[in-house]
Amino acid sequence: MSVKPQYETYRYVGEVCRLRSQSIVECRLPGSEISSILAIHAKAIPNECACLDGEVNYGGKVLLTIVYEDGGRKICRAERGAEFFHRAEGSAVTPACLAKATLSTENVSYRREGSGLYISVIVGANFTVYGNKQLEYLVGGEDLIVKKENVPVCKTVCVSGETEAEDEFDADYVGDILLHSESAVVNHISAGAGQIDIEGELNLNICVLKSDESVCSYERLIPFKMQIPCDEAFGRVAIGGTVDVKSAYLSAGTDEEKGKSKIVVNYVLSADCYLSVKDEFSAVADAFSVDNELFIKRSNDGGRYLTNHVKCTERVSGVAALSPVIEGEYTLQAAVLPRAEIVCKKGERGMEAEGVVLAEILLRGADGGYRSTNLSMPVLFPLDVDGEIAEADCIVCGLNVRRKKNGETEAEATLKLCVRSYEERNWEYISQLTEGEAEIKNDSAFSVFMPREGEDLWQVAKRLRCAPEDLQKNNPELDFPVKEGERIFIYRQIK
Repeated sequence: MSVKPQYETYRYVGEVCRLRSQSIVECRLPGSEISSILAIHAKAIPNECACLDGEVNYGGKVLLTIVYEDGGRKICRAERGAEFFHRAEGSAVTPACLAKATLSTENVSYRREGSGLYISVIVGANFTVYGNKQLEYLVGGEDLIVKKENVPVCKTVCVSGETEAEDEFDADYVGDILLHSESAVVNHISAGAGQIDIEGELNLNICVLKSDESVCSYERLIPFKMQIPCDEAFGRVAIGGTVDVKSAYLSAGTDEEKGKSKIVVNYVLSADCYLSVKDEFSAVADAFSVDNELFIKRSNDGGRYLTNHVKCTERVSGVAALSPVIEGEYTLQAAVLPRAEIVCKKGERGMEAEGVVLAEILLRGADGGYRSTNLSMPVLFPLDVDGEIAEADCIVCGLNVRRKKNGETEAEATLKLCVRSYEERNWEYISQLTEGEAEIKNDSAFSVFMPREGEDLWQVAKRLRCAPEDLQKNNPELDFPVKEGERIFIYRQIK
């Protein structure tokens, strides 16, 4: 009788691939009135992201705020925007996939050509692509002796949401808001009762022009809460998430008699959350036939499972580098656009965070003119998280920069991190079974078999082509795994 295998299908949503792409965005300004650039803030806002066959098409807008000094040494501001469209290639991408994008602005530079000033921004895009997966796996069949096991699977549920809020605070008299930057970090995230609850902090850095034409910066740490409906948010599920500042609008009202200003900020936060759900299904792990040789094809799949989502705070300090180096006498006026680039890596003593704290430093020379320089301070510190893989989002708070007498520049800041740790999970299953030639049978009524030391019941039964329960019935005194020197007696009925 021929073997007739039976299969079932398991369907789930999981991570398909990760992609990275870069595009260059340029914007032109009239350069005749610009004497020197002091700071440029570039923010990339995604507009669309579509999965096609073999690629992800995406687009958005780069918003630029340029602070500069004109020919009369007056501090001015200009705002520009430029749209962009690009693609990221990936052979596993199909139109049924969902791509989650994280955009960043890198290597902001400018150049003069004739009467124009051209600003170039490299927009980096990181994509995590999710899609429907299905596994065709063996569950049994006629003329098959099978060994079943539970196959663990990691499913992913993607949920997004937005919230809008307002905050206001008092500050010294503000003549004009030159630029502002915002970054958010998640402190706590939980799932339950059909919704996802997120708590975090928004760090707002503002560079202002005061009434005496001097420049200074303010910082505001704003707590926030978000609730996102999610039908799958119940029970004990692992959940991680990121929050981005989609937009922020600032306005300043002044009280000239008191010499005070009230700054109002309206902002929109966008959250992407990921639920890691453990599941399993029962499948055939191994099989054999008493009568025929079998050819087994095994397939595998895998993914990342979120194991932890923790908040970390680290105070960092050290010698910082300034580029370009500014010669002559000057005073530090403001540290603007503070940010950090952090990579988590496995070190000899566990997980570590390595990276650099960055900022733009505005200086004022003895002649009253302004200059700017880029600050960078390397950081390295341990992380108290488990897992083989970790990712971190970070905001920079309380950045303080000072110049020492020996000419060195020192900086210190508080880093607030949201660290997500993962484990790689892989699962294997029999995806195809075909029948081969008939096995040559042993027709003797009685034989003795010498098993290998350490073999279990299934391994011995497979080599003997005997059902495990029959083998155990005929050798009730035998314990598995077998010990060295043991014998197994096989009795066969003679027809």
